[in-house]
Amino acid sequence: MKLKILFVQKEGGIFGAENYQLKVIPGLLAQGIDLEFLRLYTDYQGGAGGDFVDLLTRMGVKVHEVNIGKYPLPGVLRRIHKLAKSGNYDLVHTHLIHADFHLVLAKMLFRGKYKLVSTKHGYDNNFTSRFGFDASKQTKTPYFLISRFAERRMIASYTISHGLRNFFIKTGLTSKDRMSLIHYGFDMPENHEFKNQEQHRFASKQIFIAGRLVAFKGHKYLLDAMPRIVEALGDEVKLVIAGTGDEEETLKQQVSDLGIEKYVIFLGYSKEVGPLMANSDVVTIPSISEGFGVVFLEAFSAKTPVVSWDVPAGNELMKNKKDGYLVQPYNTAELSDCLISVLQNPANQKPVVEAAYEKLKSYFRLNRMVDQTIQFYHNSLNL
Repeated sequence: MKLKILFVQKEGGIFGAENYQLKVIPGLLAQGIDLEFLRLYTDYQGGAGGDFVDLLTRMGVKVHEVNIGKYPLPGVLRRIHKLAKSGNYDLVHTHLIHADFHLVLAKMLFRGKYKLVSTKHGYDNNFTSRFGFDASKQTKTPYFLISRFAERRMIASYTISHGLRNFFIKTGLTSKDRMSLIHYGFDMPENHEFKNQEQHRFASKQIFIAGRLVAFKGHKYLLDAMPRIVEALGDEVKLVIAGTGDEEETLKQQVSDLGIEKYVIFLGYSKEVGPLMANSDVVTIPSISEGFGVVFLEAFSAKTPVVSWDVPAGNELMKNKKDGYLVQPYNTAELSDCLISVLQNPANQKPVVEAAYEKLKSYFRLNRMVDQTIQFYHNSLNL
């Protein structure tokens, strides 16, 4: 049975969920799935068209666009409904909260017959920046109520990690029988082949972190750990930060306040994350929480050891001292000590990085993710 699927997502820049789309869609097309994309956008974030639309179009994907503005007005919902109805889709597959909410409203308001399924790539950044995936801290915030309203009207959904699935279940956003799990799987470039490129090396002992400069990524904890690292390693060590975001000025002020300007480099946005990882001694991921964390897979491919907090999804993707290092959450002294140990003992890292690389190649693969997604579609249609 050939399936016809409509993907729906609000898009205003290419980040985690968008990179997922750009990986999974070619895989689904190669397996014979007929797929179209409905891009929701606003004039104040992204506007019409753009790089994401161009990339989808080059893949041969038919792209529809609807400007949703600030509020889900009836005229907007009518346009969405007509698109979802007219395509004779087997399933309409929404991604992230804006798509979930708009498609559920359109279906309810105009009594649509199309079947909705959803992927949960993460949760409210404001919540996770403060509490990670601690379900006990969740109250009836607007984000929670909208999420619950939309989720209860999906025929099925899946998350990208156990940690995120457990959060949805424990908060009552869904139940075990309604939410599946499909880990990300990408055919990563062989980042380790970039090793020994001096242009990506800034110190004899190099710590690297990549990601948006936003609160839940936990850069402030890593900066708090740096004075202890500098005290142990001196001028040999530097922290290299790739990324931009709302916290940039705050983080630069923190570096100044700590007196570690000499040891921290802000690169800004970089297209050289793979080579930078490969030419660093350790990759650090101090996120308070991650829905999944593609950066882990990038580091596995670089064959560079990873240090993260012992929280989802790091503790789901790595086993401590087997294929990475897990540190007690928010304990900056322990984080410092772990990083110092890795930097001082490079010869001990080979079995760790090889185990991580093997996990990447044997499990976190695109074909596995695509096959499980197609099976999810068939299972959803049989509900």
